[in-house]
Amino acid sequence: MRRTAQALPLATALVVGLLAAGADLGGLLTAANDAVYDRLVVRMPRPEPPPDAILVAIDDPSFAELGLPWPWPRDLHARLIERLRAAGARAIGYDVVFVDPGPPEDDLALAAALGPDVVLAGYTAVADSPQGAMRMFVGPPAAMTAGGAQVGRIDIPVDPDGAIRRLPEEPDGFAALVARVPPPPPGARISFSGAGVPVVSFYQALDPDRFLPDDTFRDRVVFVGIVLKSSPLTATDSFRTPWTVAGEGFMPGVLIHAEAYRTLAARTWILPVPGWVSALLALLTAAATLLTGRTRSDPAAAAATVGLAVAPLAIAAGGLMAGAWIPPVAASVAALAGGTGQVVVKFLRERQARRHITRIFGHYLAPELVRRLADNPEALKLGGERREVTVLFCDLRGFTSLSERMRDDPAGLTRIVNLALGALAEAVVANQGMVDKFIGDCVMALWNAPADDPDHAAHAMAAAKDMVAAIAALSDRLAAEGLDTVLACGVGINSGTCTVGNMGSALRFDYTAIGDPVNLASRLESLTKEFGTPILVGESTARLLPGASLVELGTVPIRGRRVPERVFGLRSEVTAA
Repeated sequence: MRRTAQALPLATALVVGLLAAGADLGGLLTAANDAVYDRLVVRMPRPEPPPDAILVAIDDPSFAELGLPWPWPRDLHARLIERLRAAGARAIGYDVVFVDPGPPEDDLALAAALGPDVVLAGYTAVADSPQGAMRMFVGPPAAMTAGGAQVGRIDIPVDPDGAIRRLPEEPDGFAALVARVPPPPPGARISFSGAGVPVVSFYQALDPDRFLPDDTFRDRVVFVGIVLKSSPLTATDSFRTPWTVAGEGFMPGVLIHAEAYRTLAARTWILPVPGWVSALLALLTAAATLLTGRTRSDPAAAAATVGLAVAPLAIAAGGLMAGAWIPPVAASVAALAGGTGQVVVKFLRERQARRHITRIFGHYLAPELVRRLADNPEALKLGGERREVTVLFCDLRGFTSLSERMRDDPAGLTRIVNLALGALAEAVVANQGMVDKFIGDCVMALWNAPADDPDHAAHAMAAAKDMVAAIAALSDRLAAEGLDTVLACGVGINSGTCTVGNMGSALRFDYTAIGDPVNLASRLESLTKEFGTPILVGESTARLLPGASLVELGTVPIRGRRVPERVFGLRSEVTAA
């Protein structure tokens, strides 16, 4: 049983950890992890914007200034490229897809302006056919790239929640070609700087000498793309990013490419750790919740659970600072579930302990004492302890002759025995005592064990009086029923320091008291016949009852003692005798 109790918290932690780890590895927590990722990213220090990147925006002021509908003539794009090159631009990433042929003279002008320093946009299209979905690359015609211009894929991975967080892994990705670097590791994420790239309008870049400071484009990487506040073009080229949760709205695709370029050029991507790392973190966190089950304080257990749930978030934040993403949700869930599980286990243990105490002592203690023990099981120190108790022995008188007369009526004799012992037990329990055991027609009772009772001697004396009265009433009842018998009882009471606790063997034990005070109480009960009084009290008990009407009856020798014991009786009973 003890091993089972010890294994239960460990099993709970293991199950919780395995469930959390499995959910994480199975992708069930991906959305939650991404939501936490976004909120952590926007609270981290913003990365520095790329010092060599600048954005030329096809924006509302440019539409107003140029007065042209979209799509703009391609010779206008050719003019921009020539102006940017003349202004010293090192590379140009043109995030506009030129697919359908335009007027021949415009196409020729654009093709003539393009060169190896320009990366044009292309994308992957999916077309449905009877044979299934077909993927094809859509980009500018070959004539446009004859001068050495490259075509980069503007496709960027979109997560299940519609947000863009990851870098493209293809070697011909748009930002990778502009940066002239290899593709990133699989799963690498963009370290967004939060719209930190400088922006100028298209119309300003067409005439930089008039509208812009000198050297605006000198030795810089220029991205050109659509940045409109409200337009059908905006709906198709704006995306959710981690910064959307910070209230910065959707981010234009060209700006995302600029952020991807900065990440690739500076190699500051955020790389997720392997899945087994977060799964292991969940298992370790669940195991750590075992500590919450060992604390006795509920507030301390709650604080420990909250601390364990927050710790994975702190680890994730620290990982982001170092360029690694450690998904924390599985570990946090494991901490909360494991901590809750430990609380449940602790509750069930306490409930089991309360039931155990109630089951053991419910028939032998007053309900109030049972409640106090159930509320504070520590008061019941199993295995033995030294404490002062008052011990009472009560033996029935006249029972032997009654048994002889009723030897042919065992059922009737059993009824009378149960009535007598029940009355004696009720007197003990009603006076805050514990029925230790029944020994034939004798009852042994304790006070001040297992629960504290400062007035144990007075309660024992009150119980003795109630016992005498109860047996006298039972005797009268039996006489009224026609039984020719007289029942009485003798009570011995003594106080002193005894060893109390569970006594017996591993197969059977009882909570009882052993020691010289117990032996003396038993001896006093047998001496009531010699002194002709129903109640005899030892000297140690008499000292605890200074206000009681006790009278010294004499001294008696006690086996094993050199000094005789002074004994006391109730003044009223001695006078009556």
